[in-house]
Amino acid sequence: MTQLGFFLQDKWNIAKNFVLTYGLRADVPIFKQNFIANKNADALSFRNGIKIQTGLPPATNILWSPRLGFNWDVNDDKTTQVRGGIGVFAGPPPFVWISNQASNNGVDFGSFVRTTPTAFSPDVNFYRPANAAANTSYNLAFTDQNFKFPQLFRSNIAIDQKIFADITMTLEAIFSKDLNAVYHQNVNLPATRVALVGVDTRPRFTSPQIYSGAGGVSATNPNISDAILMTNTNKGYTYNATLQLQRNVKNLYTMVAYSFGDSRSVNDGGSIAQSIWRDRFISNDPNDDVLSYSNFYQPHRVVAAANYRFEYAKKFATSIGFTFEAANGGTANYTYNGDLNNDNQVSNDLIYVPRSINEIVLEGVSATDTRSADVIWGQLNSYINQDPYLSTRRGQYAERNGLLLPFYKRLDLNFTQDVMQKVGKTNHTIRFSLDIFNFGNLLNKNWGIYRIPTRAAGLLNFKRIETVGLNTGKPVFSFP
Repeated sequence: MTQLGFFLQDKWNIAKNFVLTYGLRADVPIFKQNFIANKNADALSFRNGIKIQTGLPPATNILWSPRLGFNWDVNDDKTTQVRGGIGVFAGPPPFVWISNQASNNGVDFGSFVRTTPTAFSPDVNFYRPANAAANTSYNLAFTDQNFKFPQLFRSNIAIDQKIFADITMTLEAIFSKDLNAVYHQNVNLPATRVALVGVDTRPRFTSPQIYSGAGGVSATNPNISDAILMTNTNKGYTYNATLQLQRNVKNLYTMVAYSFGDSRSVNDGGSIAQSIWRDRFISNDPNDDVLSYSNFYQPHRVVAAANYRFEYAKKFATSIGFTFEAANGGTANYTYNGDLNNDNQVSNDLIYVPRSINEIVLEGVSATDTRSADVIWGQLNSYINQDPYLSTRRGQYAERNGLLLPFYKRLDLNFTQDVMQKVGKTNHTIRFSLDIFNFGNLLNKNWGIYRIPTRAAGLLNFKRIETVGLNTGKPVFSFP
């Protein structure tokens, strides 16, 4: 693959205190050769009639990225500056997502089972069948022919105001909107589905595969575990606002800032195509590009820093600095243990939060669990009431990444030693640096703790869809 980039930029001094910068960038990703094709897979029709071309990489699409920025020194004395800009910005996705198509095509890799006992041979060819047949069980990954590398629109505006001789206050806001974000779907997941009975009406699939090798697996009737299509979506966005104070005197620099923001996405990425689709938590069709909180959602963040430098003996300088950060510790999800929607993925189904016992069917964990449904509901209801997030979601589905984790706090320390020496007419400096990350935890084992929960918190166990009685068609759960 070759990626060409072209960039033009100009700066216009409209006035001595107003500068306008504008430019245009063009990126051209070019795939020079095709992948190995799987003709049997290319002949199949997937969900919504989608046909695939396993051997074709994405077509060449030129990415145009115009941008404009300005800086206005309002009083022409650096006391008040207004700056900002708008533009389109592009970048390549992790190339493993594209190379997934080359390695997940049902042709390059295959396997066979040989159970007949035989003496070991160091010759790998000894184990290969004499007449190997075409692969009949595999998964697929491929890319939409119209796929575009990621692009987003971004704008920002900021004011830098000197409020005292040596203190600067900055207020800045940034907004980003996806134009071509990456989005994955499994087109081997059938469109045929039924709705659950009751208040939870999410779709449940009658089968998790269109091509499962039913009736006899063969090259033309393969067992395809999943067929992951990579395409684009434009639904994601992020905004952030920051208030910052800085003070810079002779030997001392100090800074404190608070940021507030939001981040929404459809897909947040991952290591490979299949896991990106599999690990997205859902309460709807897993192929829908539904917007929710991103994995990087962090609404509140406080940062403080200080650095003091002192010079001595004409050749030495020592700096001592710290950085403190306090922020929300990330997100988590409330899901069911089990495969409620029958998409062949467990622990990715977000829970419906019941308002009363009439909205959920409960039974014991096992035959030896003697708790009645009323007792189990009482325990579940108490858990929901004590949870600040779940208690606000009654009668609704839990949101993807909706559970916001508590603040973490971390203090880092830095020591820097400079040794300065003039050789001839040139000044040289040798610098030694020591960083102590999470210094607070070194002082006290209870400080600086950052706990990372399991991404999916299975609150309820999905047991089955009831087939008899008044609750026919409703899901049955156990707790805990």
